[in-house]
Amino acid sequence: MTTYGLLVEDHRGQNFLLTTESCPKMKTHRLVVLHRIDDTWQPVTGMQAQTCRESVIGAFVDFFVDICRVLNSTGSESEMVSASTPMSRRSRIRASSKPNLWTIR
Repeated sequence: MTTYGLLVEDHRGQNFLLTTESCPKMKTHRLVVLHRIDDTWQPVTGMQAQTCRESVIGAFVDFFVDICRVLNSTGSESEMVSASTPMSRRSRIRASSKPNLWTIR
């Protein structure tokens, strides 16, 4: 399997991909967000890029927390963890109090 990044869908059904990009001159990597438009991935640019990146990273953190809950639970406790989680990741993105991509046009 190959990992290209983290695929996130907003409440309007738009797809975003959080991935890394190498910067050969600086010998580093940076996080970038790509937006799927007409079956092609386009980089998110301009003022929207940082907000979008922060929103997608927030979705990643939510997903990581969910994974930690599953890994830290055992047996029937794992059923209780999933049953006690009141809202999906998608709902948490919409319910976020921070300004995010989903409110910017």
